[in-house]
Amino acid sequence: MSLNIDSNYGRAQAGRMPQGTTGKILFVVGTSGVSYQDMIALYRTDPDGLKRVYTTMTLALAACVADRGDMIITAPDFTTAVTAAELLIAETKGVKISQAGISVDGVYSVDRAAATLPATTATAYFTVTGRIKLIAIIGEVTTVVETQACNTKLVANPTVGADVDLCAVLSITAAAVGTQFSITGTLANAMVKTASGAGVFQAAPLLIQAGTIDLNTAATNTGATKWKIIYTPVDPGARIFVA
Repeated sequence: MSLNIDSNYGRAQAGRMPQGTTGKILFVVGTSGVSYQDMIALYRTDPDGLKRVYTTMTLALAACVADRGDMIITAPDFTTAVTAAELLIAETKGVKISQAGISVDGVYSVDRAAATLPATTATAYFTVTGRIKLIAIIGEVTTVVETQACNTKLVANPTVGADVDLCAVLSITAAAVGTQFSITGTLANAMVKTASGAGVFQAAPLLIQAGTIDLNTAATNTGATKWKIIYTPVDPGARIFVA
């Protein structure tokens, strides 16, 4: 996209963001990010002389003023987790941290492209950078699963602490293309498999700590699946991205 930096396009973009603040809006994007040059062009130094775009969360927080209502927005492809020290600074200054991208009422979704099943192992499918409320996790078979017993489950693998199964195991043997997988939100319940036009949506949200969400298989079966996660952040700046 060719941008005219004098068109106030950046101001118009910011005006549509549901930030609900009279403070300053700052942006964090990595120098290798796909939107880095566009962000630099769109969000130039404001009339008060404040730089708008930063390459680390620490630099952006240093530019914030306590209790002014400042907000930091991270680029969609900025995947560096907010550290405990940065979270403390944000809380002390009253800075809100949000993720750029499409959301409805603060609800985000992340899609993992189709990939072959893990081979008798647990594989990290999503990375979680802070505490989030898991609203739903949905899988879909894209290549038929081999006809062989394969007990499968989803596991929360935290950076600190012990793994927690997000569901009990389900054998996915011979699951056809289009088969849907989901969980109920009750940890003791098995993963749900539906091959029809309707499935089970998660009844209870789950609090997931920073770490990864893994798909665990008990056998080596051919086949492939794709996955979607729907979530809301609990900690400032918490997000999920594909592992």
